Amino acid sequence: MSRSYNARRKAKRQQARTAREGATDARRWHPPRAMAVMPVIAIAAILATVGVVGFGDTSSAVDKAEVQQRVSGLLAGIPQHGATLGSPKAPITLWVYADLECPTVRRFAAAFLPSIIRNWVRDGTVKLEYRSLRTDTYDERTFFKQEAAALAAGSQSKMWNYALTFINEQAKTHTNYATDEFLADIASQVPGLSRMRWQRDREEPSLSRKVARELHLASAKDLRSTPSFWLIFRGVKASVRKEVEASLSAAVNALNEESSGDAPTLGFFGEQQRGLEEIEVP
Repeated sequence: MSRSYNARRKAKRQQARTAREGATDARRWHPPRAMAVMPVIAIAAILATVGVVGFGDTSSAVDKAEVQQRVSGLLAGIPQHGATLGSPKAPITLWVYADLECPTVRRFAAAFLPSIIRNWVRDGTVKLEYRSLRTDTYDERTFFKQEAAALAAGSQSKMWNYALTFINEQAKTHTNYATDEFLADIASQVPGLSRMRWQRDREEPSLSRKVARELHLASAKDLRSTPSFWLIFRGVKASVRKEVEASLSAAVNALNEESSGDAPTLGFFGEQQRGLEEIEVP
């Protein structure tokens, strides 16, 4: 039997082994693909700035002072209560489902969220409600811990400061970087946040229960990507509602094309109080 024949057999065995290993890897867990959407008034103008206002690759060095300045400036003067940002009387509620470790959430927060806040939240038209949806955080216990850490800051009306600081300082995905030290470091960067109170509040079992309820609600709505959104209208003029829906739909379509096939999830709900109670999880 020739050496060349043996070499060919060996090569075929190696190819078969590589194919089997590849099939095994393909069956391993991979997070769902994420998506994003932005409600803005001047969609074309904002889309043109994408990549300019972003924070770049998550693996790059983070200027923590610059992040703190940007986040504080964005949220300054806007009321916060728990996980809600904006006036309690806002006629439009936008639920924002997110995973703090999701890179697409980071892109949304960098490129699109500032426009939402400046154009709609500041004038009292829209209030944002943060809701938890696990997509990119590999370890479930880590997910619950980091979500509870953000919600604990909400007891001091700093949830959005904490969440946006975390999002802006994401590390490489699927590396279990969200340790207790990382979470505490994020807390130390939130101006006016009492670290002692935050440490105590983050251990509250009610926060983990809240996260679990939100996961249940997201599952019931078949939401699988982050960020996902759900709009609720209460006593809104038809013209305003039409403008918001049109802007969001256009933004979803535009961003879907730019996100390499990701599928945005955007829901609308009417003004009936009974319906609002039905979709809430007690």
